[in-house]
Amino acid sequence: MKSVAAILIPTSAPLLVANTKAQPLLCLTATALAFLLMRMTINTSSQAATCKISFGKNKAKEKKAIENVTITSMSNRIVRVSMGSCHLLGALAYSLRNFDDHPALLSWALVAGQCVVSGIWLSSGKNGQ
Repeated sequence: MKSVAAILIPTSAPLLVANTKAQPLLCLTATALAFLLMRMTINTSSQAATCKISFGKNKAKEKKAIENVTITSMSNRIVRVSMGSCHLLGALAYSLRNFDDHPALLSWALVAGQCVVSGIWLSSGKNGQ
């Protein structure tokens, strides 16, 4: 859980810094989606789906295939695309507000950060990664 939080907290920072005051509902939505994704990502052995794969007598090949398989559910993909959309919308809203009188370098860093994070979430949602 710590590793998931270590990814989700920094990636949410540009959105939250730029939009918490002006767009609280957007920030709340993105935060709720982040917690939902964190919950979906934590996969204990009792929750893990079991799947029968057989490679005949080649147990080493079978073990390697099972260890390397990754399946992303459609709901996980939808959450990722929704998070990407929130970050993209946040970047647009922040830039349309003329950067809330922040210094220029900070403003551009916040917009770029939100766009990069948006691209990551949108592409990982589309590609199921």
